[in-house]
Amino acid sequence: SWARLQASPHWRPLEAFAADTTRLDMTFGLNVTSTAREDIRQICKYLGLNFRCVGLGGQKRIMALKLDAIRERDKAEKIAKNAPPVVASFFKAAVELLGEENRTKTTALFLKHYAGERAWSLGEAESDPKKPRLGEAPGGGAAGMGDASDDEDLEELLGRWVTLP
Repeated sequence: SWARLQASPHWRPLEAFAADTTRLDMTFGLNVTSTAREDIRQICKYLGLNFRCVGLGGQKRIMALKLDAIRERDKAEKIAKNAPPVVASFFKAAVELLGEENRTKTTALFLKHYAGERAWSLGEAESDPKKPRLGEAPGGGAAGMGDASDDEDLEELLGRWVTLP
């Protein structure tokens, strides 16, 4: 049950891992039993994490992974490598400037806005632009506004800039 999973000693570490944007994997040692591995699997499913079991018998290990972030990071690096040098240097400078704690979001926004590809780590896909969403005017957007979540993400990242005198 859900209460039993929350009482598990693995709940808090996995919850902290899910919230930590700098880590892409979390390994549990060899001392994890099959029952504990099943708890970890269920907690990962609840928290939207991926998991991987490796090994046989008593040597079996389990890892929690953020596969969407790993795939997006690899894809963004390949795109930046093949992009014009100005774009590649801008992406690298943005990642460096905004820090490792914002790397997942920076990478996802680069994929979305430069490459025009779906970034799963940004959340659910937007609905069909021709079809208004619930609570929106048929012309698009609530009261004529653009995509507010994208604007908020960009403002949050750009709000980290510091003007030098």
